[in-house]
Amino acid sequence: MAAGSRHYENKGILRMLNIGNERAPLCSGIDRRSFLQAGGATLGGLSLQQMDALEAAGAVDQKKSKIKNCITIFLVGSPGHVDTFDMKPEAPDDIRGKFKPIDTNVNGIQICEHFPLMARQMDKVAMIRSLHHKTGASHENGQRWMMTGHDFNAGNPQPYMGSIVSRVFGPQGNLPASIVLPDKIGNTGTSTPHGQKSAYLGSAHEPFFLGGDPANAGFKVANLAPPAGQTEFRINARKELLSQIDDLQRRTETRTTKNFDTAYDRAFSLLTSPETKTAFDLSTEDEKLRDRYGRNTLGQSCLMARRLIERGTRFVTVNHFDTVFNVTCWDMHANGGNLNNTYLDYENHLCPQFDWAFTALLEDLEQRGMLEDTVIAVLSEFGRTPKINNRGGRDHYPSAWTNFFAGGPIKGGQVIGSTDKIGAAPHDRPILPPEVVASVYTAMGIDLETTMMPGPGSRPIRFIEAEPIEELF
Repeated sequence: MAAGSRHYENKGILRMLNIGNERAPLCSGIDRRSFLQAGGATLGGLSLQQMDALEAAGAVDQKKSKIKNCITIFLVGSPGHVDTFDMKPEAPDDIRGKFKPIDTNVNGIQICEHFPLMARQMDKVAMIRSLHHKTGASHENGQRWMMTGHDFNAGNPQPYMGSIVSRVFGPQGNLPASIVLPDKIGNTGTSTPHGQKSAYLGSAHEPFFLGGDPANAGFKVANLAPPAGQTEFRINARKELLSQIDDLQRRTETRTTKNFDTAYDRAFSLLTSPETKTAFDLSTEDEKLRDRYGRNTLGQSCLMARRLIERGTRFVTVNHFDTVFNVTCWDMHANGGNLNNTYLDYENHLCPQFDWAFTALLEDLEQRGMLEDTVIAVLSEFGRTPKINNRGGRDHYPSAWTNFFAGGPIKGGQVIGSTDKIGAAPHDRPILPPEVVASVYTAMGIDLETTMMPGPGSRPIRFIEAEPIEELF
């Protein structure tokens, strides 16, 4: 064994360093930074056979670990924080906007009047009002930050949170560990990445994209439909052929093939499993419950998210919109063209849709005894300008915004951080996106000090260089 590893081997008490779903011994008393300085290169140089042996050990003992699940609701386009969750009623007219604050069931916390249902459940919610970043005001910049905890370009992709969770915990049954509803984010202004890909973790940990609107009559999952003319016999025959090819590849490309094997297995289990198809069938839900969530894309996607978590999926993201162009969405530039969202859209559509869907999800999970095991994170890519523009809207603003958590181990009924008098910048406890992402992982039961990913070149890396927000726990 290399000298760098012997330092750890000779200690009497061992911790475990998790490399994805692999484990390697790490001395008690040696912190992550010491490991990276003294021993990281040794693990990074492991042979493929050694890495395979570690992988067989597994990272998580599910009988002992308190593993949580997670539903993220991503508000694509981003609501104006001053108009929704960080209101400034004492500010000048061109700052405070058209809406009024209302009290919640937590003394001292107010939110917008158009979230009356949420106001009654604020004791379950922990708000973060001092979020900010400084790397650009495009939607994609913020999406990458909030989906991965990193900003990056196409040449250096970083994995989506759901892919990390898939790699660490693995699937439970036939459903994928990570699912995105109703579809992937599309055109939001630039051609740069959005952050919902598995990156270097490979195709086995790519999120499953639903590819259809569960609010539509006759909804079917696009990615579960066999190709035209493909009978069950032909599907099974194709699977057998691929299995034989995979067996041949395994003899020469042990590690590379594993990702493809898993991807093939997942695709065919989804196509052929009755249990899987049932998970996506909302027609079995009580009609009144479907009404309670809201008969719209967001509401029915949140209901489906609950069904998927209930049936074994670890991580579900609900994208509230897949574009910002020519749709009623949170991107309220009020430009009179393809970005013509206004206060009326917030009042009549967006706020009510979110209020119903979010609170229905909280109630539903709680009534089923699932809320304490399910983390809910409501995220967006930035805030909106404190000053209303000359068209009556607000533009992109990454210098301050609000996101929030509920469920799992989260301590609700609190506000973390604040902004100045006009919502222009953090006033205290400034928080960066990687801290939010680190908090998601921590809330799910991942030990950030001892769990690492096989990065580019199979070198172990810490997948988030940030600490969780301690006030949340």
